[in-house]
Amino acid sequence: MIMLADLEVRSVATAMTTTEEESKSDRRWCENGDDRYGEYGVIGADQADESHLDDRLLDEDGEEDDFGADGRIHFAKDKLYGRDEELAQCRELLDANERSAVVFLSGYSGSGKSRMVDEFIHLNSSTVKDDKSGRRPSMLFLRSKSDSMQVSVPFSSISRFFDNIDKSSDEFADMRDELQETLGTDARLLLKVFPKLETILNQESTERASARTSYSSKSDSLSISSSSGVFSSVKKKDTKRRMMFALQFFFRTLSSRSNRPLVLFVDDLQWVDGLSMELIQSILTDDTISNLFFFGGYRSNEVGEDHILTKSLQDIKEKRDEKELEGYLCIELKDLPQEAVGQFIADSLRLSYDEALPLTNAIFTKTFGNPFFTRQALEHLVRKNALYYDNITFRWDWNLQEKELKELISDDLLELVKAKIKHLDPKLQEVMMTAACTRTTFDAETILVLLHPKFLRQSQALFGAKPSEEEYEEEKMSLIDLLNQAVVEGLLIQPQVIKRRKSVRYSIGAVQSNEATGEEYAFAHDKIQETARSLICDGDEFEFLERVGNILQQRAQCPLFGEDWMFFTACEHLNRVSVQYKTVPIEKEEEKKPDYLEKEKQFRQAILNLRAAELSIDLLAFPAALDFCEHGIGYLPTDDEELWSEKYKDTALNLFSIAAQAKYGVGDNIAAERYCNYVIGQRKGDNPKVTVEEALPTLQVYLDIISDRGEKETALFLCLDILSDFGVKLPTNRRMLRAKVWWTLKQIRGRYLPTEESVQNMPQVMDPQVSDQMELMQLAGTLAFSADKTYLYMLLCCESVKNIFVHGLTDTSAASIASFANILMHFYNDFKTSPQLAELAILIADRQQSKFNETQPLNTANHNVLGWVRPISSTLKYHQRAYESGIASGNVNGGMVGKLFCVQAQLFCCSITLPELEGKFREGVAEMRKMNQEFMAGCACIVWQVVLNLIG
Repeated sequence: MIMLADLEVRSVATAMTTTEEESKSDRRWCENGDDRYGEYGVIGADQADESHLDDRLLDEDGEEDDFGADGRIHFAKDKLYGRDEELAQCRELLDANERSAVVFLSGYSGSGKSRMVDEFIHLNSSTVKDDKSGRRPSMLFLRSKSDSMQVSVPFSSISRFFDNIDKSSDEFADMRDELQETLGTDARLLLKVFPKLETILNQESTERASARTSYSSKSDSLSISSSSGVFSSVKKKDTKRRMMFALQFFFRTLSSRSNRPLVLFVDDLQWVDGLSMELIQSILTDDTISNLFFFGGYRSNEVGEDHILTKSLQDIKEKRDEKELEGYLCIELKDLPQEAVGQFIADSLRLSYDEALPLTNAIFTKTFGNPFFTRQALEHLVRKNALYYDNITFRWDWNLQEKELKELISDDLLELVKAKIKHLDPKLQEVMMTAACTRTTFDAETILVLLHPKFLRQSQALFGAKPSEEEYEEEKMSLIDLLNQAVVEGLLIQPQVIKRRKSVRYSIGAVQSNEATGEEYAFAHDKIQETARSLICDGDEFEFLERVGNILQQRAQCPLFGEDWMFFTACEHLNRVSVQYKTVPIEKEEEKKPDYLEKEKQFRQAILNLRAAELSIDLLAFPAALDFCEHGIGYLPTDDEELWSEKYKDTALNLFSIAAQAKYGVGDNIAAERYCNYVIGQRKGDNPKVTVEEALPTLQVYLDIISDRGEKETALFLCLDILSDFGVKLPTNRRMLRAKVWWTLKQIRGRYLPTEESVQNMPQVMDPQVSDQMELMQLAGTLAFSADKTYLYMLLCCESVKNIFVHGLTDTSAASIASFANILMHFYNDFKTSPQLAELAILIADRQQSKFNETQPLNTANHNVLGWVRPISSTLKYHQRAYESGIASGNVNGGMVGKLFCVQAQLFCCSITLPELEGKFREGVAEMRKMNQEFMAGCACIVWQVVLNLIG
């Protein structure tokens, strides 16, 4: 079996260079609108089972060639066979529902799920005129695909929706301002899932770091960016809600702003990742979304009762029924009837139905009407010379009897695909096996590096030599010729052909991302990828995967070419290899421990799992992050002394911290607390192994856990203990507290009182330690207020304002200033300074544009300060804004507080009638209970009863 070459140079036969004139499969608009796949927009990550464009139909002049003269079958692609009833059901659903419609297509692999969606779009879409682009399809069609190699990658099932979208489309231009206004800085969260929306949203992302992609605001419209500390008062669960809302709001806005139906298609949902499924479920059960048609495809034989998709389908159906959302359909695509198979074979061979009947009978008895395997069986007969094109009669023919034709077709249908791949050039087989270990869609550049590691950007450091440009170009063009040969064989397709520009030389020395862009290919069907992977010899499989994993991990670290999926895939391969080797029994005790189990390799594997866990937790993929953390921890030493030594400490800390966050994120607080206690325990003793700065992320999780249990006072004293380690000493004696508050307040009024002018010139805090200290002080103040520690709360607020003046602004500065204004008014009767500070808090919230963080300053400044010195009606808009911002960003508690204050303000300013007010309270209480805000609902019920009493 052909295996990957060793790290030394290995040549690949040079083939003819592909010219621009030969690239006739580019997806472009046809002038007559007859392009089956171009006319309705994006094909995306995967082409249909039988629908990839067949360039073999065209000769050099672009004219139709003699059908079969080249010895290949040109399958009929202008007609869908045997699916008229299913298409009619989908069309009826489209016509009957103006809000949203959902269709789940199930069936065995190769039953034509993707092909049916393509045909539906083709039949129900037409090209219309557009003022800007001239012509555009009448449907906005976005498609993506789950990948068996990417199940652990967060949002991988939907990440390719916008790979080929027309970014100049009116929909995106019209929705840009609305997204920015509603989401604020949370619009950046969209880029974590869809990086290619960067130009659409006018948001800039930072350059890719060595191992991770991170996004931060550099937009001119934002004068204040996020703090740089590791500590945050925002819980990961809240951040996940923010991200999910941002994504849901994006699709809601896209569908409502579009004057054409939005059609989403996610294929192969049997491999869906958890976060993608969660988002799909929230979109399909949102009764405010309209103009949406969703298709989901999955293999019914691979989805059992305990599969994530099974429960999700039940939940979607139940929630849509509760909200009276019609338009839900599940269609099982069964194998085609013999008549449809016969017509397909006859049309492909240009024979009549009766002429092709013996061939149809032979193939149907083996494939049972499966469209994909029907094609494979026909091609298999051609390879066996049982089916041939007669150059004398100019038609397809065969000489064998029906029984003999059956005997040539294996009962194991996958053997047909395997035989086809084995029939290829050995070098192409190696390419196919290598590509099968990456993902469904891949680029030629990555495959080239996997075959020839010397072309890694780090080759100079790794191998001591750097290949020449000429060698690189020669090998790459040779590889592209092999990949194009696979396209001709029908094994691969090109979902997006990226043509070379004459002004750009694509080289190993490329320094810009557009220079690094290469040709993309995809497996024409999942079964082809699975079969190619199965060709790797059993004895060499793990060695093969280890080599692919090691090279992918190196490529992932390249700032120009690296992508997140490479880290995940490399990690999956190497974890699988390590687990396998650890279970291999060693017969002889004197046998040396294998090289792959040496400590250095295990340590590198732990670091790789840490990077994958960091990427996962950054996308709030808690189960995936936990899985990588547990693998990573398993590679570390078991001895505590060695584990917390200088070499392993940072890696161990990060793994345990992320594991605690992930456990807390999935709701397993007991396990999360065990991780936290283990790390916190390293701070104790005469010789602590961990400092407070190093343990801060873990301490934050522990604070969240004990706060959720209602142990506010315990959490408060832990905060004070951490602040003490930072050098912030606060008195605990009540008398000393009062004296400290008086002295600090006097200092602030004399030297540290912020003004509008000073705030305009204040920098954003960039020192992580200072930022952590200020965030922690704000959290301690909130806990002190909840624990009824009045003077401690006042002192913490005063210290927070003092730090703002000295160091600068953080995400919670607006809340700190609003709380300080509240203290001045209600404890010191300062009705002059407090309103000014309240307005300043609102000004800072406006500048920061953080929907999540602005709810508290808006509520506190208006309800506790401005509402006492101004007409109550003037606060209504701010409370309404706090409510909308809280709901928009996932800050449900802050939003519900804004809702309560808004309705209370309407009561006291008598802006509406009592019956109308009673209706608002009724709606508000129902919404609070729906959001599990029982305390807020109880407070609202008290005022609601007052209104009912007034009505009588």
